[in-house]
Amino acid sequence: MKRYELEAWLGPAKDQMSTREVDDFAALVAKIEARYGDAIETTHAMSGALQVMLRDDTLEGLAGAWKRAREAEREAMAILTGAMIATDAAGTTQAEIATRAGVTRPTVAKALGR
Repeated sequence: MKRYELEAWLGPAKDQMSTREVDDFAALVAKIEARYGDAIETTHAMSGALQVMLRDDTLEGLAGAWKRAREAEREAMAILTGAMIATDAAGTTQAEIATRAGVTRPTVAKALGR
């Protein structure tokens, strides 16, 4: 990421940072880009790095948010699995369940234990 793009991305946060901190953040961004390339995860990783760097959050705080998100995903998948089982029991084909749920047919088969 070019320096002017980085500074634009930082927005108002740049005003809270010294030139040295912006330089340090640019080095972190280079590592993040090496890891993710142009993927959307790059922006998310940059946000996490900046939050820690500016002490707006901590590694532990962000790890806790990730753990809560994983728990929410597991809960949502269990709910969806129950819905797929009920829909299957009502006579709907696996292909239609997959289409309606927006998942793959192997995901439906796994949910149904087949």
